[in-house]
Amino acid sequence: MTADLNFDVFTGLSAFAELNIQKDGNLSGERCALELLSRTENSLTFGEKTLGIDFTVTLSTCNNSKVLRYKANFTPRNLGDVRDRNHFAINCAVGLHIGGIEKFKKYFATYRKCDFWVHPAFGTNLSSLPKNTQTVLFDTGENYGCFTTVCDKIFKSSVEGREDCGFELFIKSNDYRNCADTVALVYSFGTDAYELPKTVISDAFVSMGKKPIMRKERKYPNVLEYLGWCSWDAFHMDVTHNDLVNKAREFKEKGIPVRWMLLDDMWGDVPNNNIPTMHSRELDSFEAAPDRFPKGLTGIVSELKEKYDMFVGLWHPTTGYWHGINPTSKLAKEYKDLLFYSLDKVLIHSYDREKIKEYYDRQHKFYKSCGVDFIKVDYQSSIDYYGKLVTSYGEAADNLHNAIEYAADKYYDGQLINCMGQASENFWHRDHSAVCRFSGDFQPENRKWFATHIMQCSFNSMVQGTVYTGDFDMWWSDDGQAVRNSVLRAMSGGPIYISDELGRSIKETIMPTVLSDGRILRLKNPAYPSNDCLFDNPKESGNLFKVFNTYKDCGILSVFNIDSSERCVSGRVSACDMRLDTKKDYCVYDWFAKKAFKLCANDSFELSLTNCDDFKLYLFVPIENGNAVIGLADKYMSVASFDKKGEKYTFADDGTVCVYSEEGVTVNGEFLKSTGNSPLYVFFAKKNEQYEFH
Repeated sequence: MTADLNFDVFTGLSAFAELNIQKDGNLSGERCALELLSRTENSLTFGEKTLGIDFTVTLSTCNNSKVLRYKANFTPRNLGDVRDRNHFAINCAVGLHIGGIEKFKKYFATYRKCDFWVHPAFGTNLSSLPKNTQTVLFDTGENYGCFTTVCDKIFKSSVEGREDCGFELFIKSNDYRNCADTVALVYSFGTDAYELPKTVISDAFVSMGKKPIMRKERKYPNVLEYLGWCSWDAFHMDVTHNDLVNKAREFKEKGIPVRWMLLDDMWGDVPNNNIPTMHSRELDSFEAAPDRFPKGLTGIVSELKEKYDMFVGLWHPTTGYWHGINPTSKLAKEYKDLLFYSLDKVLIHSYDREKIKEYYDRQHKFYKSCGVDFIKVDYQSSIDYYGKLVTSYGEAADNLHNAIEYAADKYYDGQLINCMGQASENFWHRDHSAVCRFSGDFQPENRKWFATHIMQCSFNSMVQGTVYTGDFDMWWSDDGQAVRNSVLRAMSGGPIYISDELGRSIKETIMPTVLSDGRILRLKNPAYPSNDCLFDNPKESGNLFKVFNTYKDCGILSVFNIDSSERCVSGRVSACDMRLDTKKDYCVYDWFAKKAFKLCANDSFELSLTNCDDFKLYLFVPIENGNAVIGLADKYMSVASFDKKGEKYTFADDGTVCVYSEEGVTVNGEFLKSTGNSPLYVFFAKKNEQYEFH
C-alpha cells in the first residue's frame, strides 16, 4: 500500500522488509511488502502481521534539516525465534520506495563505485541513481535540495534507483539483527548549492548524537604542509633500503625540497610477494622485509632522517597485509588474543573495542620506536566483508577508527592519512582526523585517466570535503599529465606529494607548487566545480569544466577540456564561477601565458579549449586604486604567497613579484619598469621584507 506523506518533498511512499527465514531446513531471502497500519502528522507505521514485522518512519527537525528515522522489529512467529536463522537480511533490513521528489529537475550524486572509492553520478531522473548512493544534491529550478544517507550506531542507510520509478532508501547492518532504531536520511533545501551539503552533513551528525567536527575544525597534520614523496609508483613492490636512500640523495643533489618520504606498500615483512599475488599474501611481522631492508625499519628511517633531514611516514592496511596475518607467524602467536578469523578465513585484528585499540597501540608503539613520524592507514572500507556476520557496520567502524585515531594521536600527534575509506561507515565514524584520500590510485602515463580523476576529486570535495581535507594522491613530475596534476594538487587545499622513479624528478615542474623550503602554498578551502558544472556530466556536456578555489578575496580558476570524444568545448568565464564579489573589477592573470587583462564588474569572457591537452589557470585579483598584486610569479598559487597588513606587503619567499597596474606603479617609492607585456610589472622581492605599492 502506498502513502503520500506530507514530509515537504517525498511522494508516493511504500514500505518493504527483507528477511532471512529458515524454512524446511533451508535459509531463504524474502522481500515482503508492508501494509500501512496507521499514520500521524509526523509518522507512518507499516507492518506484516503474519510474519511479525513492525516498521515506523518518523520525521523530525534537526536545526536546519529534516530527519527520517526508521524503527523496525521482526518477531518471528511460528518460525522458531532463532536469531541466526530468522532475522532481517544483512544487506537490506527495511526500506521505503520513494516515488519522487516534488519540483525535482536534475542531480549530482556521490556513490561507491567500488568498495573503497566514491565517484560522482549525474541524472535527470531519480530512478537512475546508482547502487550505493551516499549523498544527492539536486536542482529544483527554484533552489537546491540535498539529502544524505548515514551510518548510525549500528545500521547504515543506502539509496539506489528503481527501474520502474523513483528510488529506494533502506538500511543494512552486515550482521544478524531483528530490530532497528536508526537515522536513515537527513535532508534540507536552500539557495546555496555549496553551503547546503555542509548544513545537511552537520545536522546529520547532530541527529545521530554526535558533535559535528567539520573540515576547518580538524587539526591538519603539520608534516603535510610540506612537499613529500611516496615510494609506490617509483618502486612498487621491489622497494629497498638502497632505493629510498638513492631517491633522497637525488632530491638533495637536484635541490628539490622534498621534506618527507612515505614508505608505501611493500616495505613490510611479506615473503614471496609479487604484483600478481599481492592481494593473497599475508604479513609475518611488523618489521621491514629482511631481504630488502637488512638494517630493519629503524635502519632506513634513521638514515633518511639523519642524512637527508626527512620526515618519514609509514603505510599499512588495516588487515596487516592485503590478505591478513600469516597464521603460522610469530606475530600471530604473539597477538593471538587480539585476532580472529573472518568469515572467509582471513586472520585479522578483532573488531572488539578494547582488543582493536590494544592491537593498534602495540603496532604503532613499535613503529614509533623505529622513528616513524606519521602514518597512512589503508583498506579502511573493508568492513563490508571482514566484519560480515561479526558485528554491525556502525560498531565495527566506530571501534576501528577510535583505535586508529588513538594510536595516531598518541604516537604521531595525529598525523594520519586515511585511505581507501570513502564508505559511509568510515565517513561518519572518524572523530577528529583531518585527511582522507578523495581519489582512486594515480595512474602514470594515462591521459584518459585524468578526466575521471579530476571529476572524482572535485565532486568528492563537495561532500567528503565538508568534513575532511582531500588527499588527491601522488603524481609524477615527468609524465604527460604532470603539469595538469601539479595544478590540480596546488588547488586542492590538501597535501602535495610526488612518486617519481629514480632519476626522473623534474625540479621545474615541481617548484611552482611549493616554496624554496618545501612548504606548500596550501589553500584553506576545497577545490570545487563551478556552479554551472554541478549537474551536467562534464565528459558529455560539451562545456568547459571549471574547478575553483579562493584565497581571501582572490579567486583561482582552472579550466579543463575533459570531453570523452575530444571535442572542442566552449563557455564563458567570470568572477561568479568562483563565488567572488561580482561588483568588483578584477585583474585576470593567465598564469601560463603570463598575460593579464581587466575584467569589469559583472562581465565575463568567452573561452574555447581545443582538446583534452588544453587547459588554463587563471588568477582573479581585485583591482584597488588601479593596482592588483598577483604575487610570486613562479608559483601557481601566487595570490597566497604574500601577507598584507594595511598598505604593506611581505612575501613568503625570495622571488620575482608580478603586479598589475593600469597607470604604472611604484614600490617603496620607486617606479617599476613595464615587462613589455603591459599592464604587468615585476620586481625582485626578498623574503619577509616589507613593500608598499602606489
